[in-house]
Amino acid sequence: MWQLSWQEEKREAEYERLLEKFFEKYIPEYCDEHINELAEAGEDERHPEIEPIFDEYLEENEWR
Repeated sequence: MWQLSWQEEKREAEYERLLEKFFEKYIPEYCDEHINELAEAGEDERHPEIEPIFDEYLEENEWR
């Protein structure tokens, strides 16, 4: 069975941390009501209206 390296596990954990912070703190504070409604309805970071905002958020947080 294939297993992630420790570097991949660390990267995945960092991504998950950023994702959680994005939905819990960034969207409520910086996004308009429509984006907040999408997030509250369960849409994820791949939704076409959320994805560009999330991409920018990752860039701001120096995600590579």
